[in-house]
Amino acid sequence: MSGSENTTNRVYVISKDFGWIPGKVLTTEGSKAKVEVRDYEEDIHIPACEVGEILNPSTSQKKRGIKNVGVKEFEVNLKDKTYAGGVLPLQNVDEDGKLIEVDDMVDLSFLHEAAILYNLKARHAKGIPYTRTGDIVIAVNPYQWITELYSEEVRCTYADKLVWNATQDADPKSDVNPHVYETSSLAYRGLAVDGQHQSILVSGESGAGKTETVKILMSHLASVQSSGNEGLKS
Repeated sequence: MSGSENTTNRVYVISKDFGWIPGKVLTTEGSKAKVEVRDYEEDIHIPACEVGEILNPSTSQKKRGIKNVGVKEFEVNLKDKTYAGGVLPLQNVDEDGKLIEVDDMVDLSFLHEAAILYNLKARHAKGIPYTRTGDIVIAVNPYQWITELYSEEVRCTYADKLVWNATQDADPKSDVNPHVYETSSLAYRGLAVDGQHQSILVSGESGAGKTETVKILMSHLASVQSSGNEGLKS
């Protein structure tokens, strides 16, 4: 399959079981599209995009002797209000059909619900809980403490790059990876350096990690000044 085909016929379709699933457009005619998707049974086995011909089966499928996830074709009604403008949402993939994962989802070529969810899923699978959307930091609860993300060195790095030695000619966030520490650092800078009142909104569903996030934010806010003093001493 050519690179252009990989980038133009890879789409997401709505699924009553899994929300959105990746698929491949086979044909379109008027307001109808024939799409090929995998026959998934567990959402954990759904990849961000499909490249290989063989995908691993679920545990229940393995017990039944199924060696790879099968494919199925079905017709999609493009008049369905789920599909804005009567088109299927495209996947953000390269010419090899592989997902283009981004730190800041403002940089997604195709920005829609499915693209956001699968970008977050791909990063979560790699143990990366934080993703940026402009000035907003999105955190996906990893349900474990990732020590290396919150070391003293990391805390000082964000304070240094976003507060004490922030880039003046460009967005200072471009110098760091998405992290809740960027929120606390920028809030501190806005208050202490720019003299502007600041507020931080932490929202999410029950169990999303709001309380833990606030603890991390407050702890970092309390340490920003000391990290600046250490820098001045050195």
